Amino acid sequence: MKAVVDTNVLISAFIFPGGPPEDVYRLALEGRLDLATSAVLLAEFGRILVDKFGWAPTHAEDAVAQVTRVASIVDPAERVEVITADPADDRVLEAALEFAADIVVSGDKHLLRVREWLGIRIVSPADLLAEFESR
Repeated sequence: MKAVVDTNVLISAFIFPGGPPEDVYRLALEGRLDLATSAVLLAEFGRILVDKFGWAPTHAEDAVAQVTRVASIVDPAERVEVITADPADDRVLEAALEFAADIVVSGDKHLLRVREWLGIRIVSPADLLAEFESR
């Protein structure tokens, strides 16, 4: 399954281990989930670790490097305007479109309300885990 994991899920996986976001990230580490992200999303991830959670820049760079080793990095060719309430969320959809993802995993209410976009399902980490458990 090809997936783009929203920045909020990565943040939760690294800051609050032991929950569904970390379990989703572990699926990618185990090779059971084909993960992609973009340079814009990685920059946001690193910036939030430093600015909001007080990580040292070098520690945040290490986290970004780890995600880079696990995920494919896409360069979205198309800009989209779908999430009018929070246009920054469109960057996730752009990465998903470029990667031809099956799924976007997010905890963001604006994205989750969409549910599906151009055949790409948008689900919470818990919903993705339930899907893997039911296989």
